[in-house]
Amino acid sequence: MPKPARHPILYDVERWRRYRTWLLLPATVFALAAVSLSVLNPTAGSAFGYAVVAVALFAIASSMWTRQRFTFLVREDDMLVIRTMAASRRLGPSDIERARVARLSAVFHRPERRRLLPRPTDRWLATEAITLRLRDGVDRRALARLVGSRCVVDDLLVVPVVDPDGLLAELVQHVCPPPPVAGGGGARRRGRRR
Repeated sequence: MPKPARHPILYDVERWRRYRTWLLLPATVFALAAVSLSVLNPTAGSAFGYAVVAVALFAIASSMWTRQRFTFLVREDDMLVIRTMAASRRLGPSDIERARVARLSAVFHRPERRRLLPRPTDRWLATEAITLRLRDGVDRRALARLVGSRCVVDDLLVVPVVDPDGLLAELVQHVCPPPPVAGGGGARRRGRRR
């Protein structure tokens, strides 16, 4: 049986892609400078400052890489699992009223909501996201702590993922199928009474 696909959260993936060069390149330069200074002039002690800056930049880069690598949504059996680093939260059929794919512009159309999006905002507005309408009993504060306040808007969980259509297909099939249509496939038109 194939393992369900992980759907990385685009906010974290894009943050890593955007800053990795600006973190790793200077960190490497500072590390090489620290090594060179410690070899050429070991008694000066100036290599320590370069080493501290290199370690700090590598630490920030590694935390961003780890977050984008281990933050994702995945369907396990009849549950949607939201995992960020070591923490996770499960949403089942009783927690999700409806699932669909929508552009972020449909949710973040008001200016006060738009401020929640990362820069450049216009690029994010065109991005598609999995959008889940949550039922009343779901702890939205816990979800916001887990995935961030930009992913929990009113009664919606709005998460841009790498493959929103694939995740929606999995959710509709296993977690929250759409309610059956009354009448078994569409009501017939009644004739007009005379």
